[in-house]
Amino acid sequence: MEDSSVCGECNLKPWKYKCPGCSIRSCGLPCVKAHKQRTGCTGKRKATDFVTLSHFDDNLLLSDYRMLEDTKRVAESAKRMRDQICKNPYFKESQRSKLRAAAARGSTNLLFLSSGMLNRERNQSRYDNRSKCISWTIEWRFHSTDVVIVDHGVGEDTSLCSVIENHLKPGPWIHKLKPFCDVDLFSLKLFIQKGAKATTFKELDIKASLRKQLAKVAIVEYPVIHVYLPSQSYDFEVIRDFYQLNTTTPDPNGSLYYSHGDTTEGKVTSREEEIEEDGR
Repeated sequence: MEDSSVCGECNLKPWKYKCPGCSIRSCGLPCVKAHKQRTGCTGKRKATDFVTLSHFDDNLLLSDYRMLEDTKRVAESAKRMRDQICKNPYFKESQRSKLRAAAARGSTNLLFLSSGMLNRERNQSRYDNRSKCISWTIEWRFHSTDVVIVDHGVGEDTSLCSVIENHLKPGPWIHKLKPFCDVDLFSLKLFIQKGAKATTFKELDIKASLRKQLAKVAIVEYPVIHVYLPSQSYDFEVIRDFYQLNTTTPDPNGSLYYSHGDTTEGKVTSREEEIEEDGR
């Protein structure tokens, strides 16, 4: 029969300490360390373990009290951190509701992310009751570059060209957006995704206001506009609902022509393709 009066680790000396985690008896620090290394015990009592009333004492009461204090401290710390991360004066619940309602009146489906998400924190779009106008946050993504530019406070009646030209002012220096600065501003192609998971993009009219162009588009937090050079190709389906003046290739009569979207098929069709089909 095992002697309960001696150390449970060395079985030589009388025990002095009882491990709160596994209740093993030890005679001193070397045996305490040895039993932790052998068994993997942390030396701490599991705060959620069931203890019968007959074994409950002042030490267990104090341990439970400390556990509750620690839980409260962690919860309050997490709340302060969340409030700091998600602190954004533009996004009180009532303001989000007004912004969503104003967007819906323009046939725009505005969706919001959960608190703490990067785009949620970055979004400063808001609805002004006095002017009855939305001021959008806009993200510009330039194709074939890693350049991402964010504008805040862009009124929905502002034309896209007046916003993007601030980032594309030509100069002698070499930078990542120089190819976009070297072409005619109005020849740039602007696209916005039709929905959060949609594979179809809507081509935007760079001369038109933002209000008209966001109709029938689902936006997550704020508009993300993809900018392409005239020479760059794209591998997604495009919907175009505006007439665009094309100045790159004149027609046989020397006059300018317009390219337009074929609304029956939902694909982009240029006049050159129509002439080619008629000639067959």
